[in-house]
Amino acid sequence: MKSAPQFQSAAIDHLGVVGRDITIMIDAYVRLGFSPTEPVPLMGMVDGQPTPLGQDSAHLIFADSYVELSGVTSTDPAHHLAPWLKRRKGLHILALGSDDAVASHSALESHGLDVPAVQDAGRHVTYGTHHGDAAFKWFKAPDALGNEGFVCLVEQITPELVFQPPENGHPNGALGVTGVTILSDSPAESLKRFEAYPGVTGRTPHSLSFGHQTLSFLNPKELADQFGIFDDMTSPAFAGFTMRVENLETTRAAIKEAGVTVHDHENGDLWVNPTDACGTLLIFSAK
Repeated sequence: MKSAPQFQSAAIDHLGVVGRDITIMIDAYVRLGFSPTEPVPLMGMVDGQPTPLGQDSAHLIFADSYVELSGVTSTDPAHHLAPWLKRRKGLHILALGSDDAVASHSALESHGLDVPAVQDAGRHVTYGTHHGDAAFKWFKAPDALGNEGFVCLVEQITPELVFQPPENGHPNGALGVTGVTILSDSPAESLKRFEAYPGVTGRTPHSLSFGHQTLSFLNPKELADQFGIFDDMTSPAFAGFTMRVENLETTRAAIKEAGVTVHDHENGDLWVNPTDACGTLLIFSAK
């Protein structure tokens, strides 16, 4: 592989928690103190016509990011999420932002990588004060850059429609996505590959920073030491994600009121078990 390509911008545009039953997923995240949008079919474009992609998605919307709850209805083994869902339900999508998906695609190709084609997709937005058809361009990251999960580059064509947080916020006080925890047998090797993505503003032996967002890399023992052992979570994987919140005690109270166990991390953060968050470790931080 040639030197790392550089794109127009990069950060965590959104994450995707993947399962089969969107209703179960929505119910789980309501218990965790979020306000999901109503589920809608995710659409692609085939021969210029909107075509269902075989997944219904609800969203946890924030001012600068969102989390997609994606219930895959397609049983087609060629579906783009089929390989990940075959592993387990959980966090499988990491979408990095780009100002220009076509230019980002060309940049990757110019570095000798085999890059899947840019695709058009969209969904109808009925939340917030601005309604309409949100559109975006996206493409899957090259396989050479890793198999921890489904990584893609996304250009939001209509960000004014997409990033509309609930008027009254989320009951748990969540403000946005600040990080992803990546499980790897070789964290240093995984970190080096992810360093090829644009927008890295800081590096430690165990993490990469994209502005205020962080990718943290743990091996199975480190994950178990910090959070316990999760029976169906094997390396490599996107183990979980971190949400920034206004006040940890407000968050704790909102989640405990729903009967969900809240755990304290030694660094002061809170977290909930993947069994309560559709297969993903969910961390809350006020930092």
